Amino acid sequence: MRKIYKEILNLIEAQKVGAYCTVVETKGSTPQKPGSKLLILPDLRNVGTLGGGCVEAEARRQAIGLMQGGVPRLLNFQLDSDYGWDDGLICGGNMKIFIDLPRTEDEAVMFARLQELNDEKVPLVVATVVKSDVEDVEAGMKMIRAVNSERIGSLGNGQLESEIEGELSEVLEENSPGVFRWKGDDVWVFLDPVQPRPTLLIAGAGHVGQALCHLGDWLDFDIAIVDDRPDFASEQRLPEAKEIIIGDIAEELRRYPINHLTYVVIVTRGHQHDEEALHSVVESNARYVGLIGSRRKIKLILDDLMELGISEEDLARVYAPIGLDINSKTVPEIAVSIAAQLIQVRNSAKPEVRFDAQPARMPTVKLST
Repeated sequence: MRKIYKEILNLIEAQKVGAYCTVVETKGSTPQKPGSKLLILPDLRNVGTLGGGCVEAEARRQAIGLMQGGVPRLLNFQLDSDYGWDDGLICGGNMKIFIDLPRTEDEAVMFARLQELNDEKVPLVVATVVKSDVEDVEAGMKMIRAVNSERIGSLGNGQLESEIEGELSEVLEENSPGVFRWKGDDVWVFLDPVQPRPTLLIAGAGHVGQALCHLGDWLDFDIAIVDDRPDFASEQRLPEAKEIIIGDIAEELRRYPINHLTYVVIVTRGHQHDEEALHSVVESNARYVGLIGSRRKIKLILDDLMELGISEEDLARVYAPIGLDINSKTVPEIAVSIAAQLIQVRNSAKPEVRFDAQPARMPTVKLST
């Protein structure tokens, strides 16, 4: 997603047009769900996917045609014998795909600010008009609404914007994109939540930490990695890391600003380092804390921490042994098992955010804890 937004901004700044396609609504069995995105670049390369197959091919064909002076359009696909999977299976569902053609300076400002807010870990919703039969409200109009009180852009109608305010909390809390219908069926607005990119804080830059650094970046985590060995914690070994911290592991973990967007993985080089690292983070409000090791080693560590006064409730939050059980043996397999568990936890999380809609021009927005 971040790559798509960056590419859109680059295209607008270069005065080029790409086709930005988004699945906005689905019914029944479909290859992708609302929020799936595909950007078609001027050289016809793809960034992202709508699920492949005939639907993506037809959406691409129509989008490429619109890139030459067209206007945004909502496409409807009934996945029957004409639009089945590539292998011949028929989904039987329905997909609506909006083709946008961002090209204005105002849109450049919006996409630039969207990236900045995401980097600042601010949750937001992007509202885009995908269908309109109402005067002054045009398909392609956009508004960004963030929980730090910012509102950027316009949907062309104050009443429409005010009514959408009441939907934003649920959209963010459920992390569920969808279409808001206004004035019966006259206006459709796609509400797309953009959650902050979480931080994967890795304690230990050994072989497992290195492999997880590669995977974590690919899976849309910001990577921070801590180790006391400069030859292990280096940019050469960890090119994907956003932050490399060299120092005493336990001490640096205590200093790190851990919050509900932080996923902590403890994979240091020894029992003592693991125990000290866990002691530093186990009482934090991290979304995830995982500890590598055998069941025997883990029991010894947890027993030690309990004797130091750590509560059973805090210790019960620790994922140990770390990772999903896939009978992993090699370093890459262990990293995959950990990454799979991170995905499982992340996709089950509901952000603790809400919008408080007010009648004023700029509604007050609060981040609840």
